[in-house]
Amino acid sequence: MTTAGEGRSGRRALLAGAVAGLTGAAVLGSGATGAAAATQSLDWYSVKDYGAYGDGSHDDTAAVQSAINAAQAAGGTVYFPAGSYLVVPGSSGAALTVTGNGVRLAGAGSKASTLVKGGNGILLRLSGQADPSGAKHLRYCSVENLGFNGAGRTGLLLELYYNDNSYFRDLYLTSNNDLAIDAVEFWDSRFYNLVIESCTGTPDSTSQPNIWLRNTSSATPGTWGYSQDNVNQIHFTGCRLENFGTGALWITQGTAGTNNPNGIYLTDCKFETSNMQGGPHLKADASCRAVYATDIYCFAGGFAQGYAKAQNIIVWSPSFSALENVLIANGNAATVNAGVDLYSGPGSTAVLRNVVGQYGAAPTGTHVYYESSSTGDFRVDGCYGTKGAQATGTLPTANQGNPPLRLVAGPVSDASFTHPPLDGTMAVDTAGNRLYVRVGGVWRWSQLN
Repeated sequence: MTTAGEGRSGRRALLAGAVAGLTGAAVLGSGATGAAAATQSLDWYSVKDYGAYGDGSHDDTAAVQSAINAAQAAGGTVYFPAGSYLVVPGSSGAALTVTGNGVRLAGAGSKASTLVKGGNGILLRLSGQADPSGAKHLRYCSVENLGFNGAGRTGLLLELYYNDNSYFRDLYLTSNNDLAIDAVEFWDSRFYNLVIESCTGTPDSTSQPNIWLRNTSSATPGTWGYSQDNVNQIHFTGCRLENFGTGALWITQGTAGTNNPNGIYLTDCKFETSNMQGGPHLKADASCRAVYATDIYCFAGGFAQGYAKAQNIIVWSPSFSALENVLIANGNAATVNAGVDLYSGPGSTAVLRNVVGQYGAAPTGTHVYYESSSTGDFRVDGCYGTKGAQATGTLPTANQGNPPLRLVAGPVSDASFTHPPLDGTMAVDTAGNRLYVRVGGVWRWSQLN
């Protein structure tokens, strides 16, 4: 028989053993975590371990490039702790260059970790080599949670030539007096939550939007930026481009005039500025195919100082494409010439759905302008402006037909439909040659000639 004292002693012993067991487990857990951390450190390259200051005044170019080189050799993440890293473009034209596949650049946050351009030129080059097969492309790279500050300089913030299967997430690009992102022969890549603010080119520039997707930037074979291939399968989701002067996002063939940009998808994006000095917000030229833009907001609030020329806000010319659920707006300044400059090419149908202009000041032209050179068809549904002319230019004589009416061999009734239709529904009695309309729950008809 166990006494009360012995019971308490036994329980104390069991408790002590349990605590020892937990302590041992904790020690083992700590050791396992340490081992994992040690393993992780093999593919984690903090730029501060390579001598970067991150104080915004020391030149960190060499230190950051050393960390990138180490990651390229073995693969892994180049990490930028919170800070401002001053980098200066050199003789190659770029401050920083990634040439190895599978390299990830990551910061502590898009406003916490910032690369600052210390001279004119390219801040970051993520480019491979021209090769239609893609074998020489830079591939499988990413940039995340990082800021790019152009510091009022010229040259790109991000060059993406001959690159594929890359992605860019939670980036903040600002204060560049030039193109921000330029992409040539760029494939199968994604942008999520990209923010570009206060980047612009010279007034009326035809080559300095915030983002330019193009097949080629050079017309001369064998030179940098030349390609006979294209840019394709690029997605932008939840991106915001703001306070630009010379355009937000353009998709074009480029100077060599070869191949077709295709498979470009824009979803939930915002293009807003009160600093206009030329260029459409969104442009897709007639060389493009399969460009789909939906849930887009375009605001043209005002002009840059000393500028006063109204602009076409969207220039839409791609074939086999659609522009849907778009709001174009302005304030009290007449910043808008045409809300949409619309072209339809051979064998194509230009599709606009629910493209609405909420105009404080009426367009100097029209909400939708139809280009005279169009040879294709049009399908324009639910598109209107709240002020000014609705449609001008060469109005189409051919339009994509409405969906066919239901054909019924005999009198039409609710039973002719799978579900009772709404009032206003129409159908055709093919036997009696009658057009039926449902009004107040009753099917009324008129004879067809």
